[in-house]
Amino acid sequence: MAAAVPLTGASRGWLREVAAASPESRTVREEGLHLTLRYLGPTEVWDPADLASALRGLIADAAPFSVRLEGLGAFPSLLRPRAVWIGVTKGRAELVRLGGRLAPGEAEITPHCTLARMSGRISPASRARLRELAEGGLAPLDFRCTSLALLESLADPPGPARYRRLGELPLSGSASEGPSPEGVE
Repeated sequence: MAAAVPLTGASRGWLREVAAASPESRTVREEGLHLTLRYLGPTEVWDPADLASALRGLIADAAPFSVRLEGLGAFPSLLRPRAVWIGVTKGRAELVRLGGRLAPGEAEITPHCTLARMSGRISPASRARLRELAEGGLAPLDFRCTSLALLESLADPPGPARYRRLGELPLSGSASEGPSPEGVE
């Protein structure tokens, strides 16, 4: 189970771009696009209602904030990609702060949205197309983070992971989580 920021349908163009650039990739299911803030452990360890209640207390004063997703990258690198992701350039500090509230004392998160996974080698042509996308080929996405979701990963081999939303955690506090530009949706 994970606490995450769900993404909107506006991000589906990224999946088409990555799939076209690298036919060897297994793109994430559109409904599964999210920014993971904290992995919380196996579902059977937690009662989702109890966990949602506890997490609401930890984020009670967190206010909505603006996020911008842009910049394609890969783990471990674009030369040998295993996971292709888009990064966070606006709202990063707020996301890191929220992730820290959910698991105090644990390592800081690196906010990103996984778009695809690769297994095995990819062709030089695919590698070159991914590098082109990383150099500015994906349009950024601006949105307001107004809630977190509790997501359960459902095993569905051999395809991409599926996620089930177990709960919604609205950000409705008034505490400042840093500057938030006006007019960004």
